Amino acid sequence: MHFKTRVELKYRIVAQVKKISLAEAHKRGLFGPVYHGTSPENREKIEREGLKVFIGKERDADVRHGYQAANYAAGKPAPVHHIGFGVYMTTSKAIAKRFNNDSLKGLKTYYLDIPRKETINFGSNNTMMKWWVSNGYDIPQVYPAGDIPLAKISDLRLEATKHLTDTLKEKYDAVWYKGKGLHKLLDGDQVCVFDPSRIYEIDASLSQGMEAGSKVRRKEDGMVGVIQDVKDAEPYRTQWHTREGDTPHPWLKKETKHILYVKWKKGGVDYNVQDADVEML
Repeated sequence: MHFKTRVELKYRIVAQVKKISLAEAHKRGLFGPVYHGTSPENREKIEREGLKVFIGKERDADVRHGYQAANYAAGKPAPVHHIGFGVYMTTSKAIAKRFNNDSLKGLKTYYLDIPRKETINFGSNNTMMKWWVSNGYDIPQVYPAGDIPLAKISDLRLEATKHLTDTLKEKYDAVWYKGKGLHKLLDGDQVCVFDPSRIYEIDASLSQGMEAGSKVRRKEDGMVGVIQDVKDAEPYRTQWHTREGDTPHPWLKKETKHILYVKWKKGGVDYNVQDADVEML
């Protein structure tokens, strides 16, 4: 069997980060919100150079995480990364915070254009290995150590992880490992996006008028919040009057045109904010 003596770190795909409003993300039916925890230095590089899919051995240069070459299941080590080489996102702010120097500072919100999304949620190492192998992870059994020198296992893992990634990319835009069960499963919630051009950063400054992403201030006490969703108030009135005739709606004000779902800066969320009770910022 031929072994490579050295594997160069490289990346296959680079894409500048595209920015859209939250309302546009909702309108297009994008997947999210998701987050990408990283260091301040990497955030600056992403802003300058775009998002990159790095290919390399675990914990080698820009490949910052990844499994170690230990016996994972069936005498085989895990791939370098859990669901292939790609840009890793998470739907969990808690997980993103952990990779963001245990801070929410600088953490950005993203949405993903991934219509071909595969969702998995395995809690067993053996089941996970079977899924990897069925999707191109063609590494041989290497444990217990035998004919294959242990020093060469990382080279085998790299090539097999490339094959896994290529197989998954042909079928899916992203794979979402939910990592949820009665107990935390393996590495927890993660979304691997194979093409970074499908990742959109939410830019609050692009929001216009009474729409998702816009900031509002509550007239009653000055509390500031961000609109998450907007609904027309008229169907509420119509439904009420169909049932109750000309009786005034019990809580909708005459001047209210929209019902807002607002996330307040301090004070949680409110699903029934009337536009008459807030002012735009």
